[in-house]
Amino acid sequence: MKEYDLVSLRSFVAVVESGSFYNAAVQMDASSAAVSRRISSLEAALGVKLLNRTTRQLDLTPAGQQYYQDVLAILTALEQAEDRLSVDKTQFSGVIRLGAPLSFGINKLAPLLPAFMKQYPQVTVSLQLEDRISDLLNDGIDLSLRIGNLQDSTLVSTQIAMMPRLYCASPDYLARYGVPAGPDDLQHHRCLRYSLLSTRDEWEFAEKSLTPDTCVPLAANNGDVLREAAIQGLGIAMLPWYIVEEALRAGALVPVLAQHAPPPIPLSIVRPSRQFTPVRVTALMAWLREALADAGKKEGEEKR
Repeated sequence: MKEYDLVSLRSFVAVVESGSFYNAAVQMDASSAAVSRRISSLEAALGVKLLNRTTRQLDLTPAGQQYYQDVLAILTALEQAEDRLSVDKTQFSGVIRLGAPLSFGINKLAPLLPAFMKQYPQVTVSLQLEDRISDLLNDGIDLSLRIGNLQDSTLVSTQIAMMPRLYCASPDYLARYGVPAGPDDLQHHRCLRYSLLSTRDEWEFAEKSLTPDTCVPLAANNGDVLREAAIQGLGIAMLPWYIVEEALRAGALVPVLAQHAPPPIPLSIVRPSRQFTPVRVTALMAWLREALADAGKKEGEEKR
């Protein structure tokens, strides 16, 4: 077995997950130089290059990608082993502050969360639903569910599902304004825009990016608002499947531009740090990964 220590492994994981030596150093309360030396020593011990370093970014090599997955599994197993030694399930207690987007929390999380409460009756979950990106450290949040591509930060993130999206409109709207045959037709339609999306000014297509500024009757920072506006014939909305699935089943909305569907967006769990995570938080994180693994599937997919 090669000679390297657990600190080097944790440093490697911190660099990968935070995206830089500086962020990893902050996370591990060390200097950037110390973290860099640990990674170099680890690469020397293994005899392989794990990271491609440039002045602008860090990228995992193919060997580094595989090693990261293996090390992550090892560290997770160690955390679980420590938990089993220190506490049993009947002793799980305390408060967990959990954040989630408003629409996702209501439509997907709320029906599932009681099962966790029944499994761990001594744990109290304080659920905070909002569509702004919360500051986990300043707001005292232990875990947060986030939808979309995450910005670089010192937070530890775990992607658990991909959420499909679609363009949709009411039958009444389409009867009045016509069914768009392709992306170019949207320039002549009323487009409902989600104002918190990182690409909020553009609807992405393989051929190009469309900026629907010419006719935007409503922009909102909540998907439920846009869904209701679309149902009432105000325009075409681009929304995650879970927000509109009931309206689609009822016929209140119908998909449009199915051949040009927007790319799915990730659902992730984020937390302030991998270190010093209470066992109750670790338990909820594992439960969320399992309970929400199918959250992005469209109706009927799980039966196929």
